[in-house]
Amino acid sequence: MRRRREALSEFNIWPAFTDALGGLVMVLIFLITVFVITEVLIGREIMGKDTAIGQLQRIVEHLEGLAGDAEKEAARLRGRVQGLEGAVSERERVLAQLRAELATTQAAREALSSDKSQVEQNLSTAQAQAALLSVRAERLAAELERLNRALAANQQELAQRDAVIVQQKGRIEALDSALKKKLLERVEELEKYASDFFGRLREVFANNPDIKVVGDRFVFQSEVLFGSGEATLSPNGRGDLDKFAMVYQQLAARLPPDLPVIIEVQGHTDRVPVRGGRFASNWELSTARAQEVVNYLVQQGMPPQRLAAVGMAEYHPIDPADNPEAYRRNRRIELKITSR
Repeated sequence: MRRRREALSEFNIWPAFTDALGGLVMVLIFLITVFVITEVLIGREIMGKDTAIGQLQRIVEHLEGLAGDAEKEAARLRGRVQGLEGAVSERERVLAQLRAELATTQAAREALSSDKSQVEQNLSTAQAQAALLSVRAERLAAELERLNRALAANQQELAQRDAVIVQQKGRIEALDSALKKKLLERVEELEKYASDFFGRLREVFANNPDIKVVGDRFVFQSEVLFGSGEATLSPNGRGDLDKFAMVYQQLAARLPPDLPVIIEVQGHTDRVPVRGGRFASNWELSTARAQEVVNYLVQQGMPPQRLAAVGMAEYHPIDPADNPEAYRRNRRIELKITSR
């Protein structure tokens, strides 16, 4: 770098040197001219005017040639100086470019150094994590081995339990078969009892069209037992319930004690809303009538555990028509044999 600066300093003095050289040439020409003129003057004195003028002209021509050569040399030197100045400018441009590249290289080097530090830090962290994962893997392997042993033991225990389950399943199937058989026998007994019971009731109430057997239900029209909007049994209604209780007692001796027979007493009304009286709705009226029938049957000796009272209001009609006859048919007390 210092050599380049010295070279640049050396190149920069060429213009002044050229000017000095040109001035020196001019001085020399001037001195020569003075010398020649002096010589001419002296020669004119000696050789004569014509001879002196001729010599003077030759000298002037010679001096003009020298001056032209000096000018050419000065021009050549100026061209060389300009070429050198261009070379210096190019070298300065290259130097600036090299400096920029050097700065870029240094910045890249610093960035690489920073990246290297980060990579080393990341590598150290990764190595620490790898060591931790290795420890965890060893622990997991040990835990897996323990679980495999436990699984093998559990599988053996499950195999033993499966054998027990197979045995118990066989017992359950046998018990289920026996239970179904017993249940079927009970159902048959219940159906036979219901058939006999309803058959006997059909005979007893054969002459009363408002008391009849419908399917698996024994139906009293409400007018047979109660007055309009009332839940108190009429005398005729009590007489009919006495007959019902008598038939039950006649057949009760044939009823197995463990047969879960229940006579469900259902109260039904028509769709006409209750107005006035001591009942606020058909729900209350139907429930009160069913309860009244159950209470009376208990008084007549029927066991209360064989009875149940349910109010159905107007929501289970047997005739959906909207006329007085349908209303009359829907107002009823049903007694249905069921089981617990």
